[in-house]
Amino acid sequence: MPHHSPRLLLTAGLASPLLLALGSTGAQAHGAMAVPVDRVYNCFLEGPENPKSAACKAALASGGPQALYDWNGVNQANANDQHQALIPDGKLCAAGKDIYKGFNLARDDWPATHIAPNANGQYDFLYKATAPHATKSFKFYVTKTGYNPSLALKWSDLESQPFCTITSNTLINGHYKMSCPFPQGKSGRHLIYGIWQRADSTEAFYSCLDVNFGGASTPVAWKEIGQVRAQQDLALNSRVTFRVFDPAFKDLESHSITLGSGQTGANQWPFYLAQKVNAASQYLKVGVLDGKGSIAPVQSAMDNRVYERSTVTADYSFEIDISSGGDSGGGGTVDYVYPTGISSYKAGTIVRGSDGQRYQCKPYPYSGWCSQSPTHYAPGSGSHWQDAWTRLN
Repeated sequence: MPHHSPRLLLTAGLASPLLLALGSTGAQAHGAMAVPVDRVYNCFLEGPENPKSAACKAALASGGPQALYDWNGVNQANANDQHQALIPDGKLCAAGKDIYKGFNLARDDWPATHIAPNANGQYDFLYKATAPHATKSFKFYVTKTGYNPSLALKWSDLESQPFCTITSNTLINGHYKMSCPFPQGKSGRHLIYGIWQRADSTEAFYSCLDVNFGGASTPVAWKEIGQVRAQQDLALNSRVTFRVFDPAFKDLESHSITLGSGQTGANQWPFYLAQKVNAASQYLKVGVLDGKGSIAPVQSAMDNRVYERSTVTADYSFEIDISSGGDSGGGGTVDYVYPTGISSYKAGTIVRGSDGQRYQCKPYPYSGWCSQSPTHYAPGSGSHWQDAWTRLN
Protein backbone atom coordinates (compact mmCIF):
# COMPACT_ATOMS: atom_id res chain seq x y z
CA MET A 1 0.00 0.00 0.00
CA PRO A 2 1.57 3.33 -1.00
CA HIS A 3 2.10 6.12 1.44
CA HIS A 4 1.16 9.65 0.56
CA SER A 5 3.34 12.67 1.15
CA PRO A 6 1.71 16.05 1.83
CA ARG A 7 0.75 18.01 -1.24
CA LEU A 8 2.93 20.92 -2.38
CA LEU A 9 5.83 20.36 0.03
CA LEU A 10 7.15 16.88 -0.24
CA THR A 11 9.40 14.85 1.99
CA ALA A 12 10.07 11.23 2.64
CA GLY A 13 11.19 11.23 6.23
CA LEU A 14 12.50 9.22 9.13
CA ALA A 15 11.98 10.40 12.68
CA SER A 16 14.11 8.88 15.37
CA PRO A 17 12.49 7.04 18.29
CA LEU A 18 14.51 9.46 20.45
CA LEU A 19 11.68 11.92 19.95
CA LEU A 20 9.36 9.70 21.91
CA ALA A 21 11.10 10.99 25.01
CA LEU A 22 10.84 14.66 24.11
CA GLY A 23 8.24 17.11 25.30
CA SER A 24 6.41 19.73 23.30
CA THR A 25 5.88 23.44 23.67
CA GLY A 26 2.20 22.87 23.01
CA ALA A 27 0.01 21.71 20.20
CA GLN A 28 -1.32 25.11 19.14
CA ALA A 29 0.90 25.30 16.07
CA HIS A 30 -0.81 26.68 12.98
CA GLY A 31 1.37 27.29 9.96
CA ALA A 32 4.47 28.53 8.18
CA MET A 33 5.45 29.98 4.82
CA ALA A 34 6.01 27.29 2.21
CA VAL A 35 7.09 29.44 -0.77
CA PRO A 36 9.55 30.97 -0.28
CA VAL A 37 10.19 28.45 2.44
CA ASP A 38 10.35 29.62 6.04
CA ARG A 39 13.67 29.13 7.85
CA VAL A 40 12.26 26.79 10.53
CA TYR A 41 10.08 24.84 8.13
CA ASN A 42 12.99 24.38 5.75
CA CYS A 43 15.10 22.79 8.48
CA PHE A 44 12.21 20.49 9.38
CA LEU A 45 11.97 19.42 5.74
CA GLU A 46 15.71 18.77 5.66
CA GLY A 47 15.17 16.32 8.52
CA PRO A 48 14.39 17.25 12.14
CA GLU A 49 16.95 14.79 13.54
CA ASN A 50 19.63 15.10 10.88
CA PRO A 51 19.28 18.21 8.69
CA LYS A 52 21.50 18.55 5.65
CA SER A 53 22.67 22.19 5.64
CA ALA A 54 25.29 23.64 7.97
CA ALA A 55 22.91 26.37 9.15
CA CYS A 56 20.16 23.92 10.08
CA LYS A 57 22.69 21.70 11.84
CA ALA A 58 23.78 24.72 13.88
CA ALA A 59 20.16 25.56 14.74
CA LEU A 60 19.60 21.97 15.88
CA ALA A 61 22.74 22.07 18.04
CA SER A 62 21.66 25.36 19.58
CA GLY A 63 18.03 24.67 20.36
CA GLY A 64 17.40 20.95 19.95
CA PRO A 65 15.03 19.08 17.61
CA GLN A 66 11.71 20.01 19.22
CA ALA A 67 11.70 23.40 17.51
CA LEU A 68 11.86 21.65 14.15
CA TYR A 69 8.92 19.42 15.01
CA ASP A 70 7.04 22.54 16.13
CA TRP A 71 7.83 24.33 12.85
CA ASN A 72 4.30 25.71 12.65
CA GLY A 73 4.29 27.36 16.07
CA VAL A 74 6.52 30.44 15.70
CA ASN A 75 3.96 32.69 17.33
CA GLN A 76 3.08 35.18 20.02
CA ALA A 77 -0.28 34.44 21.66
CA ASN A 78 -0.96 38.04 22.74
CA ALA A 79 0.62 39.99 19.91
CA ASN A 80 -2.40 42.09 18.91
CA ASP A 81 -0.22 43.95 16.36
CA GLN A 82 2.31 44.95 19.06
CA HIS A 83 5.06 42.97 17.40
CA GLN A 84 8.05 45.20 18.08
CA ALA A 85 7.07 45.63 21.72
CA LEU A 86 6.97 41.86 22.26
CA ILE A 87 9.89 40.64 20.15
CA PRO A 88 13.36 42.04 20.96
CA ASP A 89 16.03 42.81 18.40
CA GLY A 90 18.08 39.75 17.61
CA LYS A 91 15.14 37.42 18.24
CA LEU A 92 12.86 38.11 15.29
CA CYS A 93 13.20 34.71 13.65
CA ALA A 94 12.27 33.00 16.92
CA ALA A 95 9.39 35.39 17.61
CA GLY A 96 11.12 36.00 20.94
CA LYS A 97 10.64 32.36 22.02
CA ASP A 98 13.60 30.51 23.47
CA ILE A 99 12.71 27.17 21.87
CA TYR A 100 13.46 28.67 18.43
CA LYS A 101 16.67 30.48 19.46
CA GLY A 102 18.75 28.48 16.99
CA PHE A 103 16.97 30.26 14.13
CA ASN A 104 18.21 33.64 15.34
CA LEU A 105 21.79 32.63 14.55
CA ALA A 106 23.48 35.30 12.43
CA ARG A 107 24.79 33.36 9.43
CA ASP A 108 25.21 34.01 5.74
CA ASP A 109 24.58 30.40 4.75
CA TRP A 110 20.91 29.91 5.64
CA PRO A 111 19.39 28.07 2.65
CA ALA A 112 17.77 30.73 0.47
CA THR A 113 15.09 30.74 -2.21
CA HIS A 114 15.82 32.52 -5.49
CA ILE A 115 12.88 34.80 -6.26
CA ALA A 116 11.89 36.87 -9.29
CA PRO A 117 8.70 38.61 -10.48
CA ASN A 118 6.19 37.12 -12.87
CA ALA A 119 5.05 38.88 -16.02
CA ASN A 120 2.70 41.07 -13.96
CA GLY A 121 5.46 42.21 -11.62
CA GLN A 122 4.04 40.06 -8.83
CA TYR A 123 5.34 37.26 -6.63
CA ASP A 124 3.10 34.52 -5.24
CA PHE A 125 3.61 33.66 -1.58
CA LEU A 126 2.28 30.31 -0.40
CA TYR A 127 1.51 29.78 3.29
CA LYS A 128 0.94 26.26 4.63
CA ALA A 129 -1.87 26.50 7.20
CA THR A 130 -2.14 23.45 9.45
CA ALA A 131 -5.00 25.14 11.31
CA PRO A 132 -6.72 27.98 9.42
CA HIS A 133 -7.87 31.15 11.16
CA ALA A 134 -9.57 34.40 10.24
CA THR A 135 -7.00 36.85 8.88
CA LYS A 136 -6.62 40.45 9.97
CA SER A 137 -3.50 40.85 7.86
CA PHE A 138 -0.50 39.22 6.31
CA LYS A 139 2.33 41.78 6.13
CA PHE A 140 5.64 41.30 4.35
CA TYR A 141 8.74 43.39 5.10
CA VAL A 142 12.07 43.15 3.29
CA THR A 143 15.49 44.03 4.65
CA LYS A 144 17.10 47.32 3.67
CA THR A 145 19.81 47.63 1.07
CA GLY A 146 23.09 46.74 2.74
CA TYR A 147 21.55 43.99 4.88
CA ASN A 148 24.27 41.85 6.48
CA PRO A 149 23.06 38.33 7.39
CA SER A 150 26.18 37.84 9.52
CA LEU A 151 24.76 40.30 12.05
CA ALA A 152 21.81 39.61 14.36
CA LEU A 153 18.55 40.72 12.72
CA LYS A 154 17.05 43.89 14.19
CA TRP A 155 13.75 45.60 13.49
CA SER A 156 15.71 48.54 12.08
CA ASP A 157 17.18 46.22 9.43
CA LEU A 158 13.70 46.01 7.84
CA GLU A 159 12.18 48.64 5.60
CA SER A 160 9.82 50.75 7.70
CA GLN A 161 6.74 49.83 5.67
CA PRO A 162 5.62 46.45 4.35
CA PHE A 163 5.92 46.03 0.60
CA CYS A 164 2.73 43.95 0.70
CA THR A 165 -0.31 43.76 2.98
CA ILE A 166 -3.02 41.16 2.49
CA THR A 167 -6.26 41.59 4.47
CA SER A 168 -8.34 38.73 3.12
CA ASN A 169 -7.55 35.31 1.74
CA THR A 170 -9.10 31.94 1.12
CA LEU A 171 -7.73 28.59 2.21
CA ILE A 172 -7.21 26.39 -0.87
CA ASN A 173 -5.86 22.86 -0.51
CA GLY A 174 -4.48 23.70 2.94
CA HIS A 175 -2.63 26.81 1.76
CA TYR A 176 -3.10 30.55 1.55
CA LYS A 177 -1.89 31.95 -1.77
CA MET A 178 -1.04 35.65 -1.78
CA SER A 179 0.06 37.68 -4.82
CA CYS A 180 2.24 40.64 -3.87
CA PRO A 181 4.07 43.39 -5.74
CA PHE A 182 7.66 42.29 -6.21
CA PRO A 183 10.07 44.36 -4.07
CA GLN A 184 12.01 46.82 -6.19
CA GLY A 185 15.66 47.81 -6.04
CA LYS A 186 16.91 44.69 -4.25
CA SER A 187 19.71 42.37 -5.29
CA GLY A 188 21.59 39.51 -3.70
CA ARG A 189 20.77 37.95 -0.35
CA HIS A 190 17.97 39.47 1.72
CA LEU A 191 15.41 38.41 4.30
CA ILE A 192 11.65 38.83 4.05
CA TYR A 193 9.87 38.98 7.40
CA GLY A 194 6.26 37.82 7.30
CA ILE A 195 3.68 38.51 10.00
CA TRP A 196 0.26 36.85 10.06
CA GLN A 197 -2.04 38.62 12.52
CA ARG A 198 -5.24 36.76 13.27
CA ALA A 199 -8.58 38.60 13.30
CA ASP A 200 -10.29 36.12 15.61
CA SER A 201 -7.56 36.27 18.27
CA THR A 202 -4.64 38.40 19.44
CA GLU A 203 -2.28 35.66 18.25
CA ALA A 204 0.23 36.30 15.45
CA PHE A 205 2.66 34.07 13.54
CA TYR A 206 6.07 35.02 12.19
CA SER A 207 8.23 33.83 9.29
CA CYS A 208 11.85 34.51 8.37
CA LEU A 209 12.26 33.92 4.65
CA ASP A 210 15.83 33.81 3.35
CA VAL A 211 15.80 34.89 -0.29
CA ASN A 212 18.11 35.77 -3.16
CA PHE A 213 17.15 38.52 -5.58
CA GLY A 214 18.63 38.16 -9.03
CA GLY A 215 19.40 41.87 -9.26
CA ALA A 216 17.01 42.50 -12.17
CA SER A 217 13.26 42.76 -12.54
CA THR A 218 13.06 40.66 -15.71
CA PRO A 219 10.00 38.42 -15.43
CA VAL A 220 10.63 34.69 -15.31
CA ALA A 221 8.59 32.07 -17.11
CA TRP A 222 8.27 29.82 -14.05
CA LYS A 223 7.06 30.14 -10.48
CA GLU A 224 7.83 27.81 -7.62
CA ILE A 225 4.97 25.87 -6.02
CA GLY A 226 6.96 23.61 -3.71
CA GLN A 227 9.99 21.41 -3.24
CA VAL A 228 10.92 17.75 -3.46
CA ARG A 229 12.78 16.82 -0.27
CA ALA A 230 14.29 13.49 0.75
CA GLN A 231 15.17 12.90 4.38
CA GLN A 232 16.36 9.33 3.91
CA ASP A 233 17.45 6.67 1.45
CA LEU A 234 14.77 4.38 0.01
CA ALA A 235 14.81 0.63 -0.44
CA LEU A 236 15.85 -0.98 -3.69
CA ASN A 237 12.85 -1.49 -6.01
CA SER A 238 10.82 1.19 -4.25
CA ARG A 239 8.27 2.75 -6.58
CA VAL A 240 8.09 6.55 -6.48
CA THR A 241 5.14 8.28 -8.15
CA PHE A 242 4.75 12.00 -8.84
CA ARG A 243 1.06 12.89 -9.13
CA VAL A 244 -0.28 16.18 -10.51
CA PHE A 245 -3.71 17.56 -9.56
CA ASP A 246 -5.92 20.35 -10.84
CA PRO A 247 -7.45 22.94 -8.46
CA ALA A 248 -10.32 20.54 -7.66
CA PHE A 249 -7.77 17.82 -6.73
CA LYS A 250 -8.64 15.73 -9.75
CA ASP A 251 -5.74 13.72 -11.15
CA LEU A 252 -4.18 15.26 -14.23
CA GLU A 253 -1.18 13.00 -14.69
CA SER A 254 1.06 10.52 -12.91
CA HIS A 255 4.75 9.71 -13.42
CA SER A 256 6.45 6.73 -11.76
CA ILE A 257 9.92 5.24 -11.46
CA THR A 258 11.13 2.03 -9.84
CA LEU A 259 14.44 2.57 -8.09
CA GLY A 260 17.36 0.46 -9.24
CA SER A 261 20.94 0.24 -8.06
CA GLY A 262 22.51 3.68 -7.71
CA GLN A 263 19.14 5.44 -7.53
CA THR A 264 18.01 4.85 -3.93
CA GLY A 265 20.05 7.47 -2.05
CA ALA A 266 18.37 10.56 -0.62
CA ASN A 267 20.43 12.67 -3.03
CA GLN A 268 19.66 10.35 -5.95
CA TRP A 269 15.99 9.40 -6.21
CA PRO A 270 14.69 13.01 -6.41
CA PHE A 271 17.02 13.53 -9.39
CA TYR A 272 15.75 10.48 -11.29
CA LEU A 273 12.14 11.30 -10.42
CA ALA A 274 12.65 14.85 -11.71
CA GLN A 275 14.08 13.55 -14.97
CA LYS A 276 10.98 11.42 -15.46
CA VAL A 277 8.61 14.31 -14.68
CA ASN A 278 10.43 16.79 -16.91
CA ALA A 279 10.36 14.39 -19.85
CA ALA A 280 6.65 13.67 -19.63
CA SER A 281 4.68 16.34 -17.71
CA GLN A 282 2.53 18.85 -19.53
CA TYR A 283 2.14 21.02 -16.44
CA LEU A 284 5.12 21.02 -14.06
CA LYS A 285 8.92 20.93 -14.07
CA VAL A 286 11.27 19.80 -11.28
CA GLY A 287 14.84 20.92 -10.66
CA VAL A 288 16.87 24.09 -10.20
CA LEU A 289 15.93 27.23 -12.11
CA ASP A 290 18.87 29.15 -13.58
CA GLY A 291 19.14 32.77 -14.64
CA LYS A 292 18.21 31.93 -18.22
CA GLY A 293 14.88 30.36 -17.27
CA SER A 294 16.00 26.75 -17.70
CA ILE A 295 15.13 24.07 -15.14
CA ALA A 296 17.43 21.09 -14.62
CA PRO A 297 17.32 18.47 -11.86
CA VAL A 298 20.33 18.04 -9.57
CA GLN A 299 21.51 15.17 -7.41
CA SER A 300 20.51 16.62 -4.07
CA ALA A 301 18.17 15.73 -1.23
CA MET A 302 17.02 19.32 -0.80
CA ASP A 303 17.62 21.53 -3.85
CA ASN A 304 15.04 20.37 -6.39
CA ARG A 305 12.04 22.69 -6.66
CA VAL A 306 8.71 22.23 -8.42
CA TYR A 307 7.60 24.89 -10.90
CA GLU A 308 4.59 25.76 -12.98
CA ARG A 309 4.50 28.38 -15.71
CA SER A 310 4.07 31.87 -14.28
CA THR A 311 1.28 32.59 -16.78
CA VAL A 312 -0.85 29.74 -15.45
CA THR A 313 -3.86 30.89 -13.44
CA ALA A 314 -4.94 27.41 -12.33
CA ASP A 315 -3.42 26.32 -9.02
CA TYR A 316 -1.88 22.96 -9.78
CA SER A 317 -0.64 20.84 -6.91
CA PHE A 318 1.27 17.63 -6.57
CA GLU A 319 2.08 14.80 -4.22
CA ILE A 320 4.62 12.04 -4.13
CA ASP A 321 3.64 8.47 -3.33
CA ILE A 322 6.31 6.00 -2.27
CA SER A 323 5.68 2.28 -2.19
CA SER A 324 8.35 -0.02 -0.84
CA GLY A 325 6.30 -3.22 -0.54
CA GLY A 326 4.63 -2.19 2.69
CA ASP A 327 4.44 -4.04 5.98
CA SER A 328 1.73 -6.65 5.86
CA GLY A 329 2.44 -8.40 9.15
CA GLY A 330 0.38 -8.31 12.29
CA GLY A 331 -3.13 -8.05 10.94
CA GLY A 332 -2.96 -5.82 7.87
CA THR A 333 -0.94 -3.53 5.66
CA VAL A 334 0.47 -0.25 6.95
CA ASP A 335 2.04 2.75 5.27
CA TYR A 336 4.71 3.19 7.96
CA VAL A 337 5.99 1.75 11.18
CA TYR A 338 5.71 4.73 13.52
CA PRO A 339 7.59 7.12 13.63
CA THR A 340 9.23 6.41 10.26
CA GLY A 341 8.09 9.07 7.78
CA ILE A 342 6.40 11.17 10.47
CA SER A 343 6.62 14.36 8.41
CA SER A 344 4.54 12.73 5.66
CA TYR A 345 1.55 11.68 7.75
CA LYS A 346 -1.84 13.01 6.67
CA ALA A 347 -5.49 12.04 6.90
CA GLY A 348 -5.85 8.33 6.14
CA THR A 349 -2.22 7.36 6.75
CA ILE A 350 -1.99 3.96 8.49
CA VAL A 351 0.91 3.22 10.82
CA ARG A 352 1.94 0.42 13.15
CA GLY A 353 2.42 1.64 16.71
CA SER A 354 4.94 0.48 19.27
CA ASP A 355 2.27 -1.91 20.61
CA GLY A 356 2.07 -3.70 17.25
CA GLN A 357 -1.44 -2.36 16.53
CA ARG A 358 -2.50 -0.45 13.42
CA TYR A 359 -3.66 3.16 13.66
CA GLN A 360 -5.18 5.47 11.05
CA CYS A 361 -4.66 9.24 11.02
CA LYS A 362 -7.98 10.99 11.53
CA PRO A 363 -9.54 13.29 8.91
CA TYR A 364 -8.94 17.05 8.81
CA PRO A 365 -8.85 19.08 11.04
CA TYR A 366 -7.39 16.44 13.38
CA SER A 367 -4.87 15.11 10.84
CA GLY A 368 -2.42 17.93 11.59
CA TRP A 369 -1.62 16.34 14.94
CA CYS A 370 -0.46 13.06 13.41
CA SER A 371 2.96 14.50 12.51
CA GLN A 372 3.41 16.47 15.73
CA SER A 373 5.10 15.73 19.07
CA PRO A 374 5.38 11.97 19.66
CA THR A 375 5.16 12.60 23.40
CA HIS A 376 1.59 13.77 22.86
CA TYR A 377 0.50 12.00 19.67
CA ALA A 378 2.40 8.72 19.29
CA PRO A 379 -0.41 6.26 18.40
CA GLY A 380 -1.48 4.19 21.36
CA SER A 381 1.05 5.69 23.77
CA GLY A 382 1.07 9.50 23.49
CA SER A 383 -0.80 11.46 26.13
CA HIS A 384 -3.33 12.74 23.55
CA TRP A 385 -3.02 10.09 20.86
CA GLN A 386 -6.80 9.71 20.48
CA ASP A 387 -7.00 13.30 19.22
CA ALA A 388 -5.03 12.24 16.14
CA TRP A 389 -5.48 8.50 15.57
CA THR A 390 -8.11 5.80 15.28
CA ARG A 391 -7.08 2.27 16.31
CA LEU A 392 -7.94 -0.28 13.62
CA ASN A 393 -8.95 -3.87 14.28
